[in-house]
Amino acid sequence: VAADGQPEPAFTQDPELHFEQTTWPGARLPHAWVFDDGNKKASTLDLCGRGRFTILTGIGGKAWVEAAETLSAELDLPISTHVIGPRQTWQDHYGDWARAREVADAGVILVRPDHHVAWRSEGMAAEPVGALRRVLKSILDR
Repeated sequence: VAADGQPEPAFTQDPELHFEQTTWPGARLPHAWVFDDGNKKASTLDLCGRGRFTILTGIGGKAWVEAAETLSAELDLPISTHVIGPRQTWQDHYGDWARAREVADAGVILVRPDHHVAWRSEGMAAEPVGALRRVLKSILDR
C-alpha cells in the first residue's frame, strides 16, 4: 500500500455498528453497481482481482490508462484498466461510484489483486507514467 498524502478518514458513525466505504489506501475497494454498454450490471469488485492489479479511473483519466498499459509491458505485470463514466465501457447510472470513489474524474484508484486499494491520486498527475511507476515499484519492492 502506498500513502496518498491524505489522513485516514474519520468515521461519521459508530464504527462498531456501521460500515463506511472508502477508497483510502489499505481499505477494501467499495462496491458500486456499474453498467456496460449492453446495460449489463456488474459490481466494481467484479472489475478487479483475478490475479492482477487494476486501474479504475473516470472520463478524464485516459492518461492513467495509457500509463498502466506502458508499465504493464515495462514491468511484465498484468494490469487491468477500466474507465467508468458517460459513454465509456462502464457507466455509473446510479451515481454510486461517483459518491464512493473519493477522487475526481481525472483521478485514479490502483486496486491490488485482493480487492484492497493500493494507492489513489485525487486528480491527474503531471507525469502519470512516472507517478504510477514509483508507486508500483514501491509496492512490489522492485
